[in-house]
Amino acid sequence: MSSALSTVRERALRAAAQDLQLTGGELVGSGLEFQVWRMRHPRWGDVALRLPAQAVESNPNDPYVDTAELLRHEALLYAALPASGIPLPRFHDLRHYEIDVLVCEYVATDGSACDSAELGEIVARLHEAPVPTGISPARSAGAFPGTIAERVARRYEVLRELAPDLDALVAADTLAAAIPATGAGSLLHLDVRASNVLTVDGRVRALIDWSNSMVGDPALELARIEANALFPENGIDFPEFQRGYRSVRPLPERSDACWSLYRLDAAVMLGIVFTCEAPDAERGRLMLDQVRTLAMAWQDPPAT
Repeated sequence: MSSALSTVRERALRAAAQDLQLTGGELVGSGLEFQVWRMRHPRWGDVALRLPAQAVESNPNDPYVDTAELLRHEALLYAALPASGIPLPRFHDLRHYEIDVLVCEYVATDGSACDSAELGEIVARLHEAPVPTGISPARSAGAFPGTIAERVARRYEVLRELAPDLDALVAADTLAAAIPATGAGSLLHLDVRASNVLTVDGRVRALIDWSNSMVGDPALELARIEANALFPENGIDFPEFQRGYRSVRPLPERSDACWSLYRLDAAVMLGIVFTCEAPDAERGRLMLDQVRTLAMAWQDPPAT
């Protein structure tokens, strides 16, 4: 078991196993910050333990990641959202060691492609659901415009270091002004793709990994899903997704500037993924080309 673990992570996993009388130990998922281990509890049955390598992580998209805050947020949503009909693993416990460990139901999946229309319905229900109490101020509706503008500007600068031909963007407050003053009160997942949609026979059993979620404008979620749908492994038929979404609530209507900003938010994130975090030359070029095109709306005209 220890060959896949950092020292801190191994100590936390062993402590959780001892405290909760868990047996077994199978690594079933691994990402930039977190691993997921499958173990067995005497009453709960198969459980998933989600834990980071360290308390604070860093990557080119997000230079400061407080992993304890991410797990507290995920625990809050796992406990609250099932009442709104959102399919999630059952929350069991949040353990506090050198790093935190989230313990929830292990949801089996056969890896089948999800029904995109059903996925659209689920995301629309999420956008209609009451926002759980206890969401941190940094993830709240009030923080939304500033958060999106700041991260677009920051991530764009990361890409400018890799692609010096990218011209500077306008100031972050100009970006934020494109976000509507109303309509930003929905809970968003913001990482809807196949690896976070657990399915059996094509039916969605659970949405997992809520690290990116925040309260904000549903149009941002749709722009992110539209970008994820470009890549076949994400398993999203975007027109079908939209059809399912419309069966629950209308698609959001936003200004061209707003859509441009939200699509740029997705493009800079994916641009960093494919140039820095999971390098892919072809996809990196594709996303940099999208960034160049979308950024044109957010650059000052040259001086005359």
